[in-house]
Amino acid sequence: MSFLPAISIIALLAMLPVLISLRASMIEGGTDFAAACAVASAATLFMMLSAFPTLQPLSLIGFVFLAGACLLVLCGFHHALGVQRRTSTSLVAAASMAFVALLIAAFGAMSTTLHALSVIGIAAAFVLIIAVCSQHRRQAPGPIERLCVIACVATGCSTLLAVTVFSPAAHATASVSPAPVSWDFACAVMRYFYLPALFLGVILMIQNRVITELKTTIARDELTGALSRRALLDLGQRALTTSLARQQPVSFLLLDLDYFKQINDRYGHAVGDAALGHFAGTVATCLTGRGTLGRIGGEEFGIVLPNCTEDAAFTLAEEIGRVVRDTPIGRFDRPIRLTVSIGLAEAVPGDTISDIMIRADMALYDAKADGRDRCTIAGRFQPDASARALAAAAAQMRAADSRSFEPRLLRDTG
Repeated sequence: MSFLPAISIIALLAMLPVLISLRASMIEGGTDFAAACAVASAATLFMMLSAFPTLQPLSLIGFVFLAGACLLVLCGFHHALGVQRRTSTSLVAAASMAFVALLIAAFGAMSTTLHALSVIGIAAAFVLIIAVCSQHRRQAPGPIERLCVIACVATGCSTLLAVTVFSPAAHATASVSPAPVSWDFACAVMRYFYLPALFLGVILMIQNRVITELKTTIARDELTGALSRRALLDLGQRALTTSLARQQPVSFLLLDLDYFKQINDRYGHAVGDAALGHFAGTVATCLTGRGTLGRIGGEEFGIVLPNCTEDAAFTLAEEIGRVVRDTPIGRFDRPIRLTVSIGLAEAVPGDTISDIMIRADMALYDAKADGRDRCTIAGRFQPDASARALAAAAAQMRAADSRSFEPRLLRDTG
């Protein structure tokens, strides 16, 4: 009895707990893949036992289980790829099976035919594994890509079933011409290692998707959809390093929604959350690809503007202030007008993202002190420890100031 089935069973059983644990993720098809792995393990076990003369009838049971595993694999990819029409998957699977059947009918179940099928199946397996391992690069694969993956799955599974039925190992009395060892090895690889390799690719695909979703969740602020503070700082530092190395300008805008605490106190926190979302959406519309918006915390937002001079950034800030002022929140009983104060700083050689943010923060404090609803440009100096302390104090004073004065700009627009 060959040791290859035992290796295949061990590989499948080793991946089964991983698939069972991953099926709890929000990836569709996880349950199908876990069930397919379990059924494939049983199928391989039955076929291994059928090598004993007294247990040959188990080969038929093993083939039925193998066909069921292939069907579950196909269903798993159908759900994981989000194929909208089940008929598409069915038609591709039927076409693949028809192709294999016609090939066997035309040339017979000879060694050459089985070898050709093995090559086709192994090629489809390689393409499929590469495709599933790269799924994390595209959140929504196109319909052509989905059908190509389904076609590779169906071709590989159909070939696996054909090689399993017609290979010499499946019939002890089969009369086939001698074949080179390499071709026999190809058939053995197809029979015993196609599904383990496929499930390994599935595990990588699910893990990649889960990691991608976690990164997206961490990088985005749930309330506003803007980048999180950490993601914005990371992106800003990279943009700053690249721009300064290329001697290109880069600017930073620090935005603070005026009288935000009064919005919460007067209308409630639900309206405050809606105001933040409305504000972030309005600013993102103004940017139109010119910069990246992130939420620093509370009602403060930052915008990284690569390849943007101080003058261009000031023009953009004025545009943002005007659009925010002219776009009130109109989803409640009375429209609520918003205004924003902006601090602007342009990077100089030697700056870090923290340095440019400190200068923008001090400019923002000046904008608040000058009456709000305006943009102020920061001076060009390198912040030291006292400047950092002053920036922190400025942030605290803005918060205290917003609690001490009745807002003049927060009024009805009707």
